[in-house]
Amino acid sequence: MFPAQAFEDAIRNEISTAINDRPAPRAAWEPAVDSLVMVRVVLRIEEEFALDLPDDVMPAGGFRSVEHCVVTVMETCREAWRVSQPETEEV
Repeated sequence: MFPAQAFEDAIRNEISTAINDRPAPRAAWEPAVDSLVMVRVVLRIEEEFALDLPDDVMPAGGFRSVEHCVVTVMETCREAWRVSQPETEEV
């Protein structure tokens, strides 16, 4: 069973930590979640859950909102999780 809450918590935590680690506040024209933040999110997911996420998990230009990022990354994680699980025969 896909551990949705654990994935969501890790994604949100990494985004929050990365945003707080920025040396300067984000400019209004910058995406809410940019490629540097996404690198941290992807690395955390791959290390913590032993999943390989596709390179296209982040759209060009980043995400305009944290919520959009979380929903999109969760969908990608759910699919990667499904593919990584061994198939079981139903009796």
